[in-house]
Amino acid sequence: MENQKHSENNILTDNWESQYERILPTELTDNVIELIGKEWMLITAGDKSSYNMMTASWGGMGFIWQKPSTFIFVRSHRYTYQFLQREESFTISFLGEQNRKALTICGSKSGRDTDKVNETGLTPIETPSRLMSFEEARMIIECKKMFVQELNINNLREPYKQQIIKDAYTKEDIQHQQFISEIKNIWLKK
Repeated sequence: MENQKHSENNILTDNWESQYERILPTELTDNVIELIGKEWMLITAGDKSSYNMMTASWGGMGFIWQKPSTFIFVRSHRYTYQFLQREESFTISFLGEQNRKALTICGSKSGRDTDKVNETGLTPIETPSRLMSFEEARMIIECKKMFVQELNINNLREPYKQQIIKDAYTKEDIQHQQFISEIKNIWLKK
């Protein structure tokens, strides 16, 4: 089942500037460790005709190759992965604690089998850059891929190696892909 195929009238794009304010990456005041590790992020890739989203808590933000950047990690068997491979850009959205149930659904169910938009009640929106996110997002970060590479767990070092393999890779022996992306825009909900 191709997930998240929606008619254009389900995608809210009206009055973008009345809903969101653009800030520079240097103006971001959120604690990134809290943001990603505790609030979680919703990664969305695709376009308004076909997209998918997934919750993630592995990633970060920083500065590399003279660019403000994000880095995320996605297992290759995740449905969102094929959208990330296909598209040059994607969004990372932060929905806040009030949307924890929706984030849990997006992190535990596959878009191959579930219409996550209907199940979560999230409202799709298209950013001015024509990327997908959700009206419930308090912050949307538009990202353009610069680098993709498999995260090789053989390169883990002790004393972390055995514990990380036990905690993160015994249930599924599938590696993560690392995506390093330039931050193109950050939108804060007004």
